Amino acid sequence: MPLVEALYVPNAPNLIAPEVFGGVGADTVRELRGLDLGRQVQPDVVVVVSPHWVSEKRFLVQQSERIPQVFDFSGFPPELGEVMYSPPGDPALAARLVARGVERGIPVTGTTQWGLDHGAWAPLMHLLPDARIPVVPLSIKHGSPSEHLAWGKAIGSVLAESDQRVALLATGSITHSFARMRTAPTATWPEGERVEKEILDLIMQRRYEEVAKFDPRKWSLIEPEGDLGPFFVLAGAIGKSFQPRLVSTHQMWGAFSLTILEFTPG
Repeated sequence: MPLVEALYVPNAPNLIAPEVFGGVGADTVRELRGLDLGRQVQPDVVVVVSPHWVSEKRFLVQQSERIPQVFDFSGFPPELGEVMYSPPGDPALAARLVARGVERGIPVTGTTQWGLDHGAWAPLMHLLPDARIPVVPLSIKHGSPSEHLAWGKAIGSVLAESDQRVALLATGSITHSFARMRTAPTATWPEGERVEKEILDLIMQRRYEEVAKFDPRKWSLIEPEGDLGPFFVLAGAIGKSFQPRLVSTHQMWGAFSLTILEFTPG
């Protein structure tokens, strides 16, 4: 069974419990839950790429039987540290992904270190709240968009041969500038929104290579989270055959976007 769904979603800590942050992010949480991944798509396994797991020279694939939860944040209300999300892993699929990457000359290896950081579990807890579906976490690495696209293509080739229904989840924010952050919940950043719209227009036209070569000045202005490494892995995996849909695009604190994109076959 080929890849059946791909999503690019935000992972901000306030999505864990919007009520703790005065309701900021509540609309995005409702939209994540409305996707109803478990019921609508019914994946057998989820492959997730988080911008919070960054490796140096090699891509890493988590291959544990049970994926440990990682609380990779501090300075937030204690309620966030009380949320539990620890799904099973899929070591067999993880091993196939590593083997295909090695076959294609991509620097990748399996590991039992790290786990499921909030860049993955903050959205997963809304998309698949019971934490019963196996998850295979992937890192991004210090490297170019083309390297992430190539790794994504290797991943896509494995998923196309799988007898499992696989969903691919990439997370992050296209606009992610801490320098622009304002405490007012209604703060806006029109220039950042205009640049993000340019990127979204390219994505909606499936011009992913042009996103990879986007204007460096505008790119550095909005500071995309993880340099959009997770998105480029997703784009490589789905190619041009998946249809993009803009689910929503909210802005938070005049600095961060909470854009949700869905990609479906055909």
